[in-house]
This record gives sequence, structure tokens and C-alpha cells, in this order.
Amino acid sequence: MTHPDFAKAAATITTERVRDCLMDLVNIGSPTGQEAGVAHYLVDRMRKIGMDTDLPLVDAGRPNAVGHRRGRGDGLNLLFTGHMDTSYSGDEEHLDGEGFKPKAIERDGWIWGLGANNMKSGLASILIAVEAIAKAGITLDGDISFGGVVGEIEKTAVEEFQGVEYSGYGTGTRHLVTHGVTADFALLAEPTGSRISVANLGVIWLRISVGGTVAHSAWSNRPDTVNAIAVMHELQTDLAAWAKSYYDSHVFMGEHPNVTVAAIRGGAPWRLSRNPHECSLYLDIRTVPGQTVDSVKRELRRVLRGFAERTGRPEPSIHVYVSDPPTVLDESLPIIQALGAAQTTVTGSRPASIIRRPGADAVHLTNYGVPCVCFGPGGRTHPDTKGQSMHAFGEHVLVEDCVAAAKIYLALALDLCNRKAL
Repeated sequence: MTHPDFAKAAATITTERVRDCLMDLVNIGSPTGQEAGVAHYLVDRMRKIGMDTDLPLVDAGRPNAVGHRRGRGDGLNLLFTGHMDTSYSGDEEHLDGEGFKPKAIERDGWIWGLGANNMKSGLASILIAVEAIAKAGITLDGDISFGGVVGEIEKTAVEEFQGVEYSGYGTGTRHLVTHGVTADFALLAEPTGSRISVANLGVIWLRISVGGTVAHSAWSNRPDTVNAIAVMHELQTDLAAWAKSYYDSHVFMGEHPNVTVAAIRGGAPWRLSRNPHECSLYLDIRTVPGQTVDSVKRELRRVLRGFAERTGRPEPSIHVYVSDPPTVLDESLPIIQALGAAQTTVTGSRPASIIRRPGADAVHLTNYGVPCVCFGPGGRTHPDTKGQSMHAFGEHVLVEDCVAAAKIYLALALDLCNRKAL
């Protein structure tokens, strides 16, 4: 049943307030490692509405933004969360256009700019929803918490690529949940096209390496010289066959996991007079619920052993450096039921649940005992994209989707946080 003060609070959620908040956030550049500006903006606004706030440091100069609106103490607690870092910095030479720059532009009801979709749209919608509860003077049985986190973007420090700019893949959320910011349930406002995501693909990043002969290139024509790049080229045929079989063999909620050859390194471009004595291939492997890292490793080891036996070469080595497990939530959980009811209240319908393919911090919260559902306003693409993804066309979001999301978050909080904890 809709909370009696829902209409009063929802009246403060206007297009102008949502638009202005979102544009403020987009205008604060926040690539991974440089999220502090957004953190201070969020905490300043939370403090103004009387929330208990904190800026716990994850790394030097990288605080999470945390706020709590305390309830009476006997209801379910809800954590709204989202990441503050953006997919890019805005300085990349290969990315051109309004959607790749940390400068918000409004046009025909859409906001363009780096982070507008992923996921400052969700952060703005959360903030406006929590402010609406405060403006309406509503006290709930449970607590509402808001955690803006650093370091979510899918990147990690590896080899010579070190430093906070590579510190992503959930570092902020893991810090959040292991440093006292917990709840009975959480909502992550990732862009889902305004559909409830009850499951998420996992991911494995790994390196496969082969060796060759240390030799001068002038003598690479000798029969005993092994070119590591040539060996890897041959191995890729086996890996491509496995990747197709892998895709065909696994499915969940209609989605198949896939394998991407994401990088390859071998030889020394500054010294071509040397035969490449090593070569490494880097794979991004998505997984579906029911799979484990070690089951995938065993599949790959069979491929690598078979290659070694067929060619008479040593078995290529394998090194895993990211392992984010897949997740799935029970649709009967109170947060999913309450979120579905809230969406129906605001929009008149509740589309079927989905599984998300990109990585999401929901996995870390869920694995630490805080079931986390993904639902956010981003994801709708402008007609001008003509089928291109936002990673190719540039980030943008429809403001009215953010307004609807804010009202849904409001209805969710008013319902869930007024349920008595068992």
C-alpha cells in the first residue's frame, strides 16, 4: 500500500531539481582515482538535510560518501548506493563527442556528458529521493543509508599499470560493507533501462602466456628458433574453438557468457632486432550463475594441455587476476517485491526482470550478506545513436527517466523501511 505521505514527498521531485543535480554531478570530473569532488558534493547535500555523514578514506584522497537518515530503529534498513567514478577521464584522444566530456549539456530533455548514464543518473535520482523524504518530514521505522563509492569501473592494477587510476572493480564497495555501512537490503542504481535486475554475470580476467627463444632476429630463420608470437597465433585457433563451445554450453535467463580476447602483448616494439621470447594473451571471460572460477580454469587447462600434447610444446601458463562471481537473487525477497510495487505505483507497470551483463558492485554487497538489486534510470539510448552503444556514441540520459527513478526510489524506501524487522 502506498505510504500516506508519498504524494507530499513526490511533489518535491521535479524535473528541474533532478536535472540540476545531475548536471552538477556531470560537471564534476571523477575518473577512477579522482572521485573526491563528487564525494564532497554528495556529503554536503546530505548534511544539509540533517543526515549523519562521513567521508571514509578508501585510498589517500579517495573517500566514499556516506550518509544515514535514522529511523525509529525497529524497521528494515535500506542502503542506496552507486559509484562515483566514470568510465573514462574525458582526455582520451580516441573518444570524441559531448557524451565523452565531463561537461553537462541539456538538449530536448536529454543530458549529455561523461557519467550522465553510468551512473550519475542513478546518484542524482537517489539523492533527490532521499531529499524528498527529508523535505516532507517523514520518519520511518528503518534507516535509509546512501553510499557513493569510489573505484567501481571495470579496471584493475596489473603488471606496470599501477596506481589509484587503476583501482576499480569494487574497491569502494568492499570498503563500504566491511567498514560498517550495511543494511538489510541494498539498491544499486546502475543503468538498467528502468528494469529490475535480479541477476548479474560474473567475470574472470586472466593471462595466458607462451615462451619462445631468446635470439637475434637476424638468426630467427634457424629451425631451433621459436617465435612466441607465432606460437600464440597457433594457440588462438584452439582458444577460439573453445570460446564458441563455452558460449553454446552455458545459458541463464536467456543470456550466454562470452569470451573476449581483450589484449595481447609480445616482443619489444622498441627492439625488433630480437626474436619475441614471450607472448601473453589476456581474456575477459563472462560467467553465468552456477559457474565458478575453478570450473572455467579446468575447461581452459584441458585446452592448454591438448595444445601442448599436439604441438610438443610446454603447456601455456595461466594466471587469473580478476574474479567477480555471478549473482542471482530470489524474486520473493522483500526488496524486489517492494521495488516492483513501487515501479507499478509510479509508472503503471513492472517489466520482467533481467540479468545484467557488465560487472556491478551488487556482487560484493550480496556476498557480504546485504542482498543488492540493480535498478537505475540509465540505459535508454537517444534515437540518433542508430543502434550504437553508449561506449561508442557517448553517454546521455533522458531526464524524465531519472525523475521516474527518483519517485520509484521514494516509494520503495517508504514501503520497505516501514516494514518491521523480524
